[in-house]
Amino acid sequence: MRFLIVAAAILFTATTARAETFPVIKDKAVLEACAECHMAFPPQTLPKAVWKNMIGDLANHFGEDASIDPSKINAVLDYHLKNAADVSNVRAAKKWRATGSFTRIIDAPRFIKKHRNCPEEVWTHEKVNSKANCLACHTTMQKDGSTKAKMSFLSPGLQKLCGDDD
Repeated sequence: MRFLIVAAAILFTATTARAETFPVIKDKAVLEACAECHMAFPPQTLPKAVWKNMIGDLANHFGEDASIDPSKINAVLDYHLKNAADVSNVRAAKKWRATGSFTRIIDAPRFIKKHRNCPEEVWTHEKVNSKANCLACHTTMQKDGSTKAKMSFLSPGLQKLCGDDD
C-alpha cells in the first residue's frame, strides 16, 4: 500500500511539474478593459517595463486605438505591474522571465521557444489567424490558467509539430 501512495505521489509530481499554469485573471477592471477586444493576457508573460509602455500608450496599441476609461487605467496598470514576469513568483512567471528588447508576447523568448515548431500554416489557419490568438489552441486558459493545448482543428501531423515539448 505504501508503494502505491509513493508511486502516486511521484506520478502526480511529475505530471504537474511540467504544467505551465497562470493565475486566472479575476480583476474586474482588467477583464473589462482588456478582454473586451482580446483575451486578457496573463501579466506574467511580460516584464513590468513592457506592460508600462503598452498600457501607457493604448492610443497606439499595435496599430489600434485601444484607449480605455481613464478611471480604469491606473487599476489595469497596477494589476499588470504587480503581476509582471519580473516580479511575480508564480512558476509560469519565472519561466517567462527574460531580458532583451521585445514589446509583445509573441516576441518573448518563452513564446518563441514554446511555438518554434509550429509552421506558418498553423498561424494562418482560419481558427487561429494570429500568433496572438492564444485561445485558439489554449482553450481553457482564461478559465483555469492552463496552457495545455487542444488543437483538434489541426491535422494530427500539425498537432504533433506544435505539441508541448518544453
